[in-house]
Amino acid sequence: MAQENAAARRWPGPRRRRRGIAILLGSGLMIGLAGCAVGPHWSVPKMRTPPSYNARPAALPADEQKVQWTQQQARSWWLLFHSKPLNNYIQQAMQANPDLQAAHAALARQQALMVAAQGGLAPQVSANAGISRARALRTGADGGQSYRIPGNLYSLFLGTIDVSYNPDVFGRQKDLVHAARAQAAVTKANLHQSEVFLAADVSRAVISGAAARAQLHSARQIAKADAHLLKLLQQEYKLGDQNLQNVEQQAAMTAAARARIAPLAADLAAARHALAALLGQTPNVALSIPALQSLHLPARLPTTIPSALAENRPDIQAATAEIKVAAAQADVATANLYPQFNISAEIGKAAMTGGLFFNPVSTLWSLGAGLAAPIYNGGSLHAERRAALDQYQVASDQYRSTVLNAFKQVADALRTLQGADKAYIQQKQAQQSSARALHLAEARYRDGATDYATVLNAEIAYQQDSVAAIQGRSQRYLDSVALFVALGDGWQPDQPESKAHSVPSDTPMVNTAGAPA
Repeated sequence: MAQENAAARRWPGPRRRRRGIAILLGSGLMIGLAGCAVGPHWSVPKMRTPPSYNARPAALPADEQKVQWTQQQARSWWLLFHSKPLNNYIQQAMQANPDLQAAHAALARQQALMVAAQGGLAPQVSANAGISRARALRTGADGGQSYRIPGNLYSLFLGTIDVSYNPDVFGRQKDLVHAARAQAAVTKANLHQSEVFLAADVSRAVISGAAARAQLHSARQIAKADAHLLKLLQQEYKLGDQNLQNVEQQAAMTAAARARIAPLAADLAAARHALAALLGQTPNVALSIPALQSLHLPARLPTTIPSALAENRPDIQAATAEIKVAAAQADVATANLYPQFNISAEIGKAAMTGGLFFNPVSTLWSLGAGLAAPIYNGGSLHAERRAALDQYQVASDQYRSTVLNAFKQVADALRTLQGADKAYIQQKQAQQSSARALHLAEARYRDGATDYATVLNAEIAYQQDSVAAIQGRSQRYLDSVALFVALGDGWQPDQPESKAHSVPSDTPMVNTAGAPA
């Protein structure tokens, strides 16, 4: 019996070989049809690029900041603040921030899934080996169960190599690869977006902390000056040269000045805590906040022209990749409507003894091709295709919305920066004027040329103008950061690119908010 089975699995004769050749030719025809993908082809929606971000140029003060129009991207824009602590903190955050590390892990995962999808295009080869020991059952002449008796013991050695291949006639597997590759591009763009936001968040934490530190220092100086003036008034009151109302008013001013110290100290601590979290550290770590004076306002603001904005903004890159994902998924849904082909082959050995296992007579093989086609599924496949096409339209509309929002954010940032610059110039002049007025009022008061009410009013004005000047200066820094974020600057490339630079080069600068497309 075993010898008959082995003989039946020997290499085929001429007739069987002709059938095998016919199968191979049919398989070759299916392979030749591979790549005949069906379904829509993706394309980025056409949008008109505006010649400028703003309807009217948002001119910045010529002696403060200048807009430098460029097609290049200032990836390390924080270097323009010329603050070594800020540079070090951003570098630490890029290496230790847990959210950014999670984004890197997500990209690695998506790239692994892309490789897994690509594996579906290659033939699948597997090997099987086994050995078993069993006892055969002998039956009566009629095969009845009542006549089954134990037979002889026998061993079976089995080893096979299986090969299967999907020729992907209608491009389903290729579309899955395209979808995985596009999804990896989306994840990579999201990683770049995380880098942009992380650099901006660290910068905001440092700037806010520096502003709180400056306001805290100013509040302490004001409280100290108020306490000194209160002491003088109390001494004059004891000598009978001052009335009690002025003393009480100055006491109230001193108490109010001291009350402003605690909230500012809390703001400084909150900025340190936020910075520590961005650096992947606990809030108990003592971090040094640089002085506001150590931060330099960027004299040049490298601003990408509208036609090059899509190359720099990671969210636009992600929206483009989302269109590719939706198109590939629509192609997959379309390919599901068509038959799926499969080619399989097997060769191996089967024998009852180890010596016979290596004998040619124990060779067995098979070659076949299969087809699986949907016939009726209640319309679910067609509904899935319509849903995929609708998702493609959703991705296209979201792309247009992302681009429009990008232009809006840049326009808003330029206009806000213009307003902040003008406001700070006035606030700085007001602080300088109120400081001179307070100095004159105190001198005249000591000379007896004016009353205490004049000094009190001058003191109140100086305190308000000092706080406004500090806030205005820090707001200019924050608005500069907002412009870089709106431009999509700050993400790090995998490899150096000719279109990117850390600090803008010394090219001609144009002080305008409109630029040619």
